[in-house]
Amino acid sequence: MAPIRQDTSSGLAVPLTAFANYLTAGASDKIDCVKEQIRMFDQPYRPGAAFYHDFKEAVVQGREHGADHLAMQRVVVSQHDPARHRHYDDLARHWLAMRKLHLRLIPYGQALWQTPRLGVRIRPDFAVVDPKGKLFVIKLWLKDRPLAKDAAHAMQRLLTLHMAEICPGATPLVVDVRQEKIHRETRRAPKHGFDEWMEIEAGSMADMWIRFAA
Repeated sequence: MAPIRQDTSSGLAVPLTAFANYLTAGASDKIDCVKEQIRMFDQPYRPGAAFYHDFKEAVVQGREHGADHLAMQRVVVSQHDPARHRHYDDLARHWLAMRKLHLRLIPYGQALWQTPRLGVRIRPDFAVVDPKGKLFVIKLWLKDRPLAKDAAHAMQRLLTLHMAEICPGATPLVVDVRQEKIHRETRRAPKHGFDEWMEIEAGSMADMWIRFAA
């Protein structure tokens, strides 16, 4: 998803996965992450342009129609770029193996975490309900780099803070598809200073954005 344009009172905003990627990246990767967001921000939004957009759409379509294998086959075959085809084929194999998440879809919303310098758009990829009636909001991590623990924790924390807007009563699940790993929230309170750390990092990302975009 491309970063959204906000009004002048809101400033810059980026997707949740981009922020998570920035949080635990090394210096070089932080630079690349910010420059990619600047590039996307300065171009008209075209849904198909995002590298993983088609795959996410296929996951949802597969759940809507109860035809996960067919949806995956179709989206992999439709990728004509060799690199994207290779990535989608790998992702499809792992997603199909995660059968415990192949549940009935339910409606959900989205939210914006606004800091003084940067907004983070919190939009789940989908939400589901299990046979016992328990609700889950799902955010997929599709990159080949494994999702770092602190990045997963940050995504869970922001989803939890805004769950009343997104899907009241739901549990956030952050899913590293390639690792077939589901990151779940714990009952422990967030480590003291964690929210402040996220806000500081958001300010750092905004600072880099302003410098590189000048």
